[in-house]
This record gives sequence, C-alpha cells and structure tokens, in this order.
Amino acid sequence: MAFSVKVKTTKSRSTYGRDPTIYDYANSAKCSNRASKISSKITLAEIALETEPLGEDPEQTSEKGWSEKKCLADGPPPVVAYNDYHIDLWFLVSEFIRPEDVCRFALICRKTAEVVQSGRFWTQLYRSYYDQSIDMPPRFQPDSMVRLRGLRSAVIRSLYYLYPPFVERLTMLSNRHQYRVIGRQLLTTWHKRTKNYWTYCFRLKARLAPGSRPARSAQLQREKNSLAFLQDIYMNPEEGCQILMITTDFLKVIPMYNETLYVKNIVQTLSHSMMRYKIHLELANYCGKRVHELVFDPVRNVSVLDWWTPEFYTEIGSSLQDESSMAESEWTEASDWDN
Repeated sequence: MAFSVKVKTTKSRSTYGRDPTIYDYANSAKCSNRASKISSKITLAEIALETEPLGEDPEQTSEKGWSEKKCLADGPPPVVAYNDYHIDLWFLVSEFIRPEDVCRFALICRKTAEVVQSGRFWTQLYRSYYDQSIDMPPRFQPDSMVRLRGLRSAVIRSLYYLYPPFVERLTMLSNRHQYRVIGRQLLTTWHKRTKNYWTYCFRLKARLAPGSRPARSAQLQREKNSLAFLQDIYMNPEEGCQILMITTDFLKVIPMYNETLYVKNIVQTLSHSMMRYKIHLELANYCGKRVHELVFDPVRNVSVLDWWTPEFYTEIGSSLQDESSMAESEWTEASDWDN
C-alpha cells in the first residue's frame, strides 16, 4: 500500500536570485516572498566580508572595521615638487615650435602663454618659414611685418602661402563642413554670376567669448583710450568671420533684413531630381525665433571660407567692387535723368 506525502519546501536565501512572479507583488493574495527567521540571520563574518573594500587584506583590518590604509589616506597630502623655468628659456624653446603646435605650447603654463602673446614669438615664427621666391601680397612682406598692430593675424594668413601643410589644407575638403556656421551672426549677403551658375555668399561672424583675448582686443580698438591699441598684436576685424557660399542654377532674390539675424540651422537633403542637393537655411532673431527660411534647389556646391584663407579676402574684395560699380552706375543714371 503506497502513500503520497506532500513535503513543503523550506524558504532559504537562495530563492532571492529567481525571477519575480505574479505572487511577488503587494496586491497578491498569496505571500511567497517572505523569508524565514532562520535564513534572515546574517553572521558577523558575512557582515565583515561585505563591508571589506576591494584590494585590502582582511588580516590588516582591525576589530572596529577600520583598515590601516584608510588611516594613512586621511593624512596630509604629499608635497609635489616642480621646476619654475625662466621665461627666456621658453623663448628659446618657442623657436622650434611648429605652427600647428602653437596652441599646445601655449597651454603648458602661464609663461608659455605669455610667450605666445608677445610680438617676438610671431615675428620669429614668420622668419622661420619666409621664402622670397613665393609671391605674396604686400601686407605679408618683411617690411610690413615690422608693425605690431595686427601682427598675429598677418602671420597666420601668411603661413597659408609659406607653410606647405597649411597650403595642402586649402585643397582638401575641410572647408565643406557647412554645419560650422550654425549660431553665427549674419553680417552681409551678396551674389555673383559665374558662367551659367549663381553663387550666393553669406558673411557670418561668431560671438566672441566675454573676457577672451580677441574680445579684449576688439574693445581696445573701439575705445582707443590710449596708444596701446597701436601695439595690439591681436587686432583682427575679421576674427571669427566666415563666408558661406552656395552655388545654384537659378537666380533667387534674397530679401533685405532690418534686424540682426543668426543662423539657426542648415539642412542638406537630396533634390527632387535625386542628382543634386537641396539646402535649407534657417535664420532666427536674437531670441531664437525663426524669422525666415531660404531654400536653394538644386545646389551644385557648398563651401565655407574662414578668415585665414586667401579666398576669403578675394570674395570680400569682389563684393566691394560690385558695390562700387553699382553705386557708379546709379549715379550716372541719375545724372543723365537730371540733364
């Protein structure tokens, strides 16, 4: 004769690792998550094992639970020794700095930053790469580099004629990242015709950080309270400026804006023909509210010119020539009408 006996399993701590069921919630009529009193007791050895930090030896732990390493860590911080070199030594080191490493050299210490902000550093950098056989504008000739005002920007622009790595950057596709113009202020716009295409140019400027060296230089040039503005090597009216150039097949009328606008966003998508691109240029006011959106479709080319590239000043010069020719034509028409 066989008997069937149901044995109720005892609850242990090993059941806490299982997956939760519907009976484990608070509104369940059956309580299956309660542990027994025997299994809920934790020994002192388990408490010491759980509170022991990683990397310590249990034998070095005292009875109060404090380790000797922790007591040593609470002591006074160690004294770090460093060498303070004279600024003349940093001037000698700066003679071997490449143009692309100027920022890294200036971030070493305060004295290296002071060296980079001196006219001696930029003059030495210009003389290191000057080549008489290369044709450059008169502003970048040695006779014009004697002036301290605007020396930094003049040396940087001259390196794009003299320094081969910088010259190679002009032929690369680094100037095609049009998303860099987001957040910049719109200064002027103009357009020109090249063969059967139309190129629209937007001159933009970034906001200078308050307290930065270019911001202080701009304030010094505006005030002109002392003769210090004549020796300001950071003087650069085109600091933070860029030109966004968009080439399309059709002529588009760009309206005149009476308020200060900023580039809120620029989106590049495929055109309807799936062969060209389409550019959406969103303009917003100082509050960030979108004021106008310019759509160029189809687009043949999009490029961004920075202030240190030679093409930047070529485009500015062409725009000034166009404005002067338009002014002369308007004056002649008015004079003929009066006669």
